[in-house]
Amino acid sequence: MKTPTKTVTIDLNEDEDTRTGTTIVNEDRPIALPSSNPDVVNEDADPLDKLPDHAVKNDDGSVTLRLFYPKKLTTMKNGQVREREFNELTFHRLAGADQRAIGAASDGMMNIVALARSARLNQAVMNALYDKMDAADINDAGRVLSHFLTNGPKTGR
Repeated sequence: MKTPTKTVTIDLNEDEDTRTGTTIVNEDRPIALPSSNPDVVNEDADPLDKLPDHAVKNDDGSVTLRLFYPKKLTTMKNGQVREREFNELTFHRLAGADQRAIGAASDGMMNIVALARSARLNQAVMNALYDKMDAADINDAGRVLSHFLTNGPKTGR
């Protein structure tokens, strides 16, 4: 014996037939673009994969991120003590060796190692800088790294 089937209608545009309470799908009705309709969510784009507005893409593919909260560090190299001011960081795409170094780091250090490798800074310098950095700048640096991972060069395949 065949069981009767129940018809379910899905309304992607949230129209409802007020007479019956039935939801109606109208696939012929065009959906406005997100720019003209703020209620439309674009599932194809992750806003966190987008570069921060104040980041600049350089000709060599690197990205320079101006820090909202610049920091100063006193460092010593070859016996010379100097004060360095970090107003911006320039990040580069990561290579296999970078991924191996990041993977070998402890869970608590992975982010710092990733930033150091991408910014091509000495690990000790990045450790000290990271501890002083504002969370907004750390977040934006992470967005730059995420952008590298999700937006690679197109090969045409």
